[in-house]
Amino acid sequence: MHTGSGSKSLSQSPSGIPLAARDDYTRAVRQFIAIMFVLTGAVAHAQESQARAGMAMTVTNPQGATLPGVEVSVLGASDRGGETNDSGQISFTGIQAGTYRVRFSGPRVVSFEKEISLGAGQTATVDITLNAVPPPPEPPPSQAPLAPPVGPAGAPGVVSLVDLIEQQLISDSQPRRDTLVSCSGNTRSTLVQLNQNQPQRLYDTAEVSYYVIAGEGAARTGGADTSLEAGNFVSIPRGTAHVLARKGRRPLILLATVSGTPCEVAR
Repeated sequence: MHTGSGSKSLSQSPSGIPLAARDDYTRAVRQFIAIMFVLTGAVAHAQESQARAGMAMTVTNPQGATLPGVEVSVLGASDRGGETNDSGQISFTGIQAGTYRVRFSGPRVVSFEKEISLGAGQTATVDITLNAVPPPPEPPPSQAPLAPPVGPAGAPGVVSLVDLIEQQLISDSQPRRDTLVSCSGNTRSTLVQLNQNQPQRLYDTAEVSYYVIAGEGAARTGGADTSLEAGNFVSIPRGTAHVLARKGRRPLILLATVSGTPCEVAR
C-alpha cells in the first residue's frame, strides 16, 4: 500500500458507496419504475378492453331481404348511432356492459325498439325484422256532380200574348200583375205587367231574360240605367242584381223567362 500526497483515492458518498455505482443504481431503479408503470397501464388497458362489449346487427324485412339505410340509435351507458350498410348490417364496438335501448327507424320502415343487455366482453349478434310502412290510403273515388233537379215537362202549346194581355190587363190600382204563360223542366215564362218599379232581384242559380211587349221603362244593372221600349230584349246572367223601372203613364208589359229553377207544376 502506498500512502502520501502522491496517491489518489476513489470518490465516495458519505455512506461509503462509490458515487459512480450509486448513479448506476439510481438509473436502474428509475428504469424499473418506468417499465412497471408501462406494464401496469397495459394490463389495465387489457382488462378494460376485455370488459368492453359490442353489438353486431342485421336488419331484414319479413321476406328476408336485407334493409340498407335504416337508422339505428343505441341509448344507454355508451350512446351510439348510425345506418345499416348495403348488406343491412351495422356494428358497434367498445361499449360498456349494461342494458341498452336500441331504436330502428327510417322513412320506408315501421319504427321498432328493442332492449339488449350486454355482459362484459360480450358481442351480441342481433337479427331484426322490420315491416315496411304501409302505402297511403287511396283517395276516395271522385263523385260525379249531382245533376241539377229538373221539373216536370210541359205540353207543347201556342199562346197569343195579345189575347192574354187583353184578358189579364192590369188595372190602375194594381202595382204589379204576373200571369204564368208556360212552365216546363227548368224554364218558366211569365207575363209581367208593372205600374210601379220592380224591386231589386237576384237569381243565384238561374238566368233571366225580359222581352218588352208594351210601355216604357228602364233596366238598372251595376248602377247604370238602360232605357226600355217595345221590342227591346234584356238578358240578365245568374248572380246579377237588377231592377226594372216603369216610365210614362202606361204600364210596362214584359215577357219574363227564368231558366234554371225547376217548375213546380208543368204547363
